[in-house]
Amino acid sequence: MRRTIGVIGGMGPAATVDFFRRIVDSTAAATDQDHLHVIVDNQPAVPDRTAFIRGEGPDPTETLIAAAHRLESAGADLLVMACNTAHVCAPAIADAVSTDFVNWIEVAARGVRERLPEARSVALFATEGTIAAGLYQQVFAALGIQVILPDAAGQAAINAAIYGPEGVKAGPPSLDPARWLVDAVGQRLAAAGADCALLACTELSALYDRPADWGIPVFDAAQLVAEHVIELAGARVKGLQDAAV
Repeated sequence: MRRTIGVIGGMGPAATVDFFRRIVDSTAAATDQDHLHVIVDNQPAVPDRTAFIRGEGPDPTETLIAAAHRLESAGADLLVMACNTAHVCAPAIADAVSTDFVNWIEVAARGVRERLPEARSVALFATEGTIAAGLYQQVFAALGIQVILPDAAGQAAINAAIYGPEGVKAGPPSLDPARWLVDAVGQRLAAAGADCALLACTELSALYDRPADWGIPVFDAAQLVAEHVIELAGARVKGLQDAAV
């Protein structure tokens, strides 16, 4: 039996489009009717999640809960939130709805473990808010995987790729400069001994529309979650995706 997917989006819009595309592209379908019913609430007015975690901005929780309620009212019976950092609010959202709410962080971390059982360390590419909240560190620790974080210069490069004038949120004509910044950090962490890497920001997911060549497996949280949601909604994943970029 098929389920209707509700996507809490807008953080940012380009990343939401990328996540929806991943659901469509990864669904085994030969006709329009084989695809899933997806409702997207693209609300870019959600307060900045990293600013909130730092104590520098308003709490986005109520705005996100309102989006979840709109999706429920529209007929969604499976909710997923296309933002890693916003999962600091996930417990409150899950408590506020009667619909199943996918825990993006847990799904992505488990996906890395399942696809690379021998992994002992993972380089985490995320916003400063996601890192400060310890969202992935907690889950990976429970899975026996050490999280390796970029140094200050590396994190600054990742921030620029997300938020800078040439970053994904700014929508420049070419994303190549942003991709080069992240590639340099990835190659350094791979050389330092990371077993694999995880793109744990939806802007970084949108940034990589081509394979990341860092010499180690590079997994994408958005791809891992998209495949999981497809199966939860009652469809099949196209081929045997490895969720690596």
